[in-house]
Amino acid sequence: MKTQQRYHDGYVTSYGFMWKEVTEEVYEKLMVGAMDIEGKTRKQIKDMLENGQSVRWCESPNFFYDHSYGVIEIPKKEEIEVMVMCDCGHEVPQGQRMSASLGSSCPDCYDEMSS
Repeated sequence: MKTQQRYHDGYVTSYGFMWKEVTEEVYEKLMVGAMDIEGKTRKQIKDMLENGQSVRWCESPNFFYDHSYGVIEIPKKEEIEVMVMCDCGHEVPQGQRMSASLGSSCPDCYDEMSS
């Protein structure tokens, strides 16, 4: 059974970190980055994640200024959010769906959907 993981790229939006679910397409990129930054083996990275630790995998896009990192983690069962489809066509965590005058929207489409 594969463990659900999530990651962010270190970029902080006005809503905080935007977490993304780890897909098979990005899994290898995340692991290679984590092994490089943390200086650990693949098994050590997996063990860290399974023990509830967050693992750095990349520098943020603004690393020169904010010195922060993108991280991978396994969310605790109570943190896993239900994903919902908005009227704008994007899928977001239920807590991020917004009500706009033209229907429900994700945070990125709110201004356009509020016209």
